[in-house]
Amino acid sequence: MPESFELFRYLDHLRRRWLVIAVACGVAGGIALIGALLTPTQYTATARLMIEPPAGTDPRGAMAVSPIYLESLKSYELLASGDKLFADALEHFKMPRSKPIDQMKRSVLKVAMQRNTKVLEISIRLHNPVQAQALALYVADQSVKLARDISVGTERELERDAQQQWTAARARMQHAENAWARLASRPASQVPEHAAEVDVAQAQRNAARLAFESAEKRLEDVRSLSGYRGERLTVIDPGVVPEQPSSPKIPLMVFAALVIALAGSLLFLSFEFNYRLEKSAPRPVAPLARVKARND
Repeated sequence: MPESFELFRYLDHLRRRWLVIAVACGVAGGIALIGALLTPTQYTATARLMIEPPAGTDPRGAMAVSPIYLESLKSYELLASGDKLFADALEHFKMPRSKPIDQMKRSVLKVAMQRNTKVLEISIRLHNPVQAQALALYVADQSVKLARDISVGTERELERDAQQQWTAARARMQHAENAWARLASRPASQVPEHAAEVDVAQAQRNAARLAFESAEKRLEDVRSLSGYRGERLTVIDPGVVPEQPSSPKIPLMVFAALVIALAGSLLFLSFEFNYRLEKSAPRPVAPLARVKARND
């Protein structure tokens, strides 16, 4: 019963002090609204890329992409968010640099792989919606081109190494063929160990020929798989010019301000209620004071 009585007193205290809550919420909401209206409007445009497995991949295996493979695709986030690529994009659109390139990139560019998918999202946030969409599409296109250039460069390096190995193996085989031919053309009576040397030369010739055939097979494989090794990036959604601003979010800012003001005012009124309750509570009389009063 006393607890219910205190609760009713507390609710009555809030009812009588409703003006404090109203003023706090009104002031906080007004400040939040003014701040949101004074905040520069920004728009976010998004372009999306699809990352497909290499063309030479078994399509049955491509249907069941492993989580490890999807995790490895996050390396393309670093590719699309590189400082050089972003700086080239700013230069392409003649955009001024108000701060260092890395700080500007963090406030403008966001690149992220969508969870458990092969879709890469490139988002640009700017004050100009048309420029935001154009910059997002440019970064997406340049990411595709850069990934293709890296794949082509890797394939050229592989082909160059295979070609060098083929040339070296061909030279060794030719040398072994010539050595065997010279020994085989000599009369057996001129060299006592002629038969043994011919056998050794023939073994070296066969080994050199096998090495050459292996190098030739590798060169053919490298050339036949050219263009089928790296992932294929494709722009599947160039995005549109955003019509609604992404920030500031005025309703959310005002609502947050109202919630904070309401919580703060309730906390203040709770302290005030407890203070008044303790102040109005009767104080116990000390025993010495009671004895003195009785004697008087």
